[in-house]
Amino acid sequence: MVKYIEIECKSALNKVDHGSFVCYDLNIYRGCIHQCKYCYALYSHKYLDSRNFFGEIFVKQNVVEKLEEKLSSKNWDNNNIINLGSVCDSYQCIEKKYKIMPEILRLLIKYKTPMMIFTKSDLILRDFDLIDKLSHITYVNISSTITTPNKSLASILEPNAVEPERRFNMLSEMKKTKADIGINIIPIMPMLTEDTIEALFKKSKELNLNHINIGSLIIKDECRKLYLNFIRTKFPNLYEKYLVLYKTPYLSVSYQQKIDKKISYLSNKYNINTKFSIYHKIKAYNKENMEQLFLF
Repeated sequence: MVKYIEIECKSALNKVDHGSFVCYDLNIYRGCIHQCKYCYALYSHKYLDSRNFFGEIFVKQNVVEKLEEKLSSKNWDNNNIINLGSVCDSYQCIEKKYKIMPEILRLLIKYKTPMMIFTKSDLILRDFDLIDKLSHITYVNISSTITTPNKSLASILEPNAVEPERRFNMLSEMKKTKADIGINIIPIMPMLTEDTIEALFKKSKELNLNHINIGSLIIKDECRKLYLNFIRTKFPNLYEKYLVLYKTPYLSVSYQQKIDKKISYLSNKYNINTKFSIYHKIKAYNKENMEQLFLF
């Protein structure tokens, strides 16, 4: 049984330097019920004195107030982008009860703050009007992680997430906004999901999505234990092969090159951007809007 624990946070945002751009992570919850077998965020619960990432979900009761403190500050730069859901899904099912995201979105609208959201849920459609409004004010990016279009395989990999087709339907609806819409094929799991990558490219092309984010599986610390135990139990024929491919947390160089070659081929075949730069998109958006203002 999942336990929900209400807490208060000292700060709403965590500054993260990605090298090419800086963003601020905002997690309104900590912990996630999706139970993805490749979850990289398990480590984050140790800061909350918990080891049960899937069973103990922390709810930040005062996160809206703390966010407004930051956005209303004279030092806040509206070129900063806020990343919603870096270590958990902002639209996991408990959001139906707490309804924190509409308040967050209203603040982003008020302070004209660009954002990106990663979600595996179609609950985000509840807030369509707010997201649409924000997308006409500033830059918005919405991506859904879809590791495979195969419903049965997805149900094993991500047992409590909505099925892939519902995620695609959500993205199709979100295309009606001005936001950049795409999918995350993250992580690509060798010998498990890589054969379905082309189907994801094909579907993305059909929906006229703006981009695909790519990333191979990384397994370290708690994630390594979780994932390899999962492989040993559900796909025992792959277990020894994984031990060879993942002598470190990262995929072997030769196998990664094989995947990179395939992605390059598919990107060209379907003419879909896989080298998406959030930083340059924000600059372009701001430049376009400033030019329109000068026209008046």
